[in-house]
Amino acid sequence: MTQLKVLASFTLLVAVLLAGVSGDPLEKCQPRNETYNIGDSKQCDKYYLCGPTGKMVEAMCDDGFVFSVEYYVCDYPHNVDCAARPVLQPSQSTNPRCARLNGFYPFPANESCQKFHHCLQGEAYEKSCPEGVIFDDTRGACVHPDLAGRKECSASKVLGFICPNAGNKFAKLKFGNHDRHPHPEDCQMFFTCSQDGHPRLAGCSVGKVFNPKTGKCSMPSLVPHCADWYKNKTEEELRLMDSDPDNDGDAEDAENAQKSQQPEAPAQPVKAASTPRPAPAGPSQAKQGRRPVRSYTSN
Repeated sequence: MTQLKVLASFTLLVAVLLAGVSGDPLEKCQPRNETYNIGDSKQCDKYYLCGPTGKMVEAMCDDGFVFSVEYYVCDYPHNVDCAARPVLQPSQSTNPRCARLNGFYPFPANESCQKFHHCLQGEAYEKSCPEGVIFDDTRGACVHPDLAGRKECSASKVLGFICPNAGNKFAKLKFGNHDRHPHPEDCQMFFTCSQDGHPRLAGCSVGKVFNPKTGKCSMPSLVPHCADWYKNKTEEELRLMDSDPDNDGDAEDAENAQKSQQPEAPAQPVKAASTPRPAPAGPSQAKQGRRPVRSYTSN
């Protein structure tokens, strides 16, 4: 009985708190030929179902999702701008690995910068980014460490490599906007160093190794200490090396990657559950009717 009273009191408190910050529909519900959705002015995971007769019903996204006023669906927070609608429902998760029932949540940096949990209805599924990139929850993607806003997961710490030009913005670099350095343990891999001294991991295609003299990928026979790099590799090892997302194919690609300063091949975007994000509606579609809120379920 005592537990029931406590639960009832907590539920009442949550209701009062939400009522104190409750917003309004972003627009008036108008009668149409179909049901459509309207966002809330203050709460990002709240929306309204507007029926054909103009009757409006409040609704909530599943815990961990927020309502997109651009696409009119419930989506992951990293895909939606909630700056003007910061209020969210209380978390319903009891799983310590999941801040909310649904979403992508990084491991503590002292455990791993690459690993994260994909939570679906409170169940946590462990995932990991490829070598050389880390999980950035603000983007919902695996990106180069220097592109992520995680200070505790700096590029030099994650990669175990400090660029020789770190701290010297005026250093002369061999390839214009970046330099290239061999990996101390892997003949196929190498590091690129940008003008601001941030390292990134890159690699040669299978069958080639990095040549420190030229800064390019060469046949193993041209690099004495790497001549036998592929000699004792099994077919399975070669297959994995060939399918490695970190492998950019050739050292020349490193220059384009540095120019763009955007996640290239190593950056693997995280998909929104098993349901793809809808394509943006064109101006005519937006006027005719809005897309229904989709449910997000795992296969």
